[in-house]
Amino acid sequence: MKAYNYLEVNQGKGVGFALAYIALIVVILSVIFGGFGGLADAVNNFGSGKVLGFLAGIVLILPIFFLIRLIYPKVSINTNTTMLTIVKKTQPDLLIHYNEIYAVALNAQRLNTLTLYEKSNEVLFHIQPFNNHQLMPELVNEILKSNTFRKSVTQKKLLNTTYDMIVYQRSY
Repeated sequence: MKAYNYLEVNQGKGVGFALAYIALIVVILSVIFGGFGGLADAVNNFGSGKVLGFLAGIVLILPIFFLIRLIYPKVSINTNTTMLTIVKKTQPDLLIHYNEIYAVALNAQRLNTLTLYEKSNEVLFHIQPFNNHQLMPELVNEILKSNTFRKSVTQKKLLNTTYDMIVYQRSY
């Protein structure tokens, strides 16, 4: 039995949080400097653009790394000889028996994603970790031990790099 832990990417929540956070910082700074005009005057009179950019990076971006743990839920996946148990804090535990898994797709939709499909091509579970990306190949190996799967590899391109999309389908 192995346990895998990671923070799951929730893009809608992350983007919304980042925009709200930046808006809140701008509003707070505008109140401190006497409105948006005062904030603009303070930026214009600051002097060096590099120092201003560095300070803005510290004030705006650094706290996001600490707050990200609050907006990205922690997921724990436990494996044993017959099934996966997926534990999320706010949801009931999800049990997926290995014999329910018909296909395993690694990097199919995006880079660093893992999707498990049942026989009717319905998604059983989708994994997109924010951290701990090395868990996906290990988890695939655990699933592949349970049945015989055929492997197909396709090259996908993202910007100037290529990566492998790997799909394992159960052989009967």
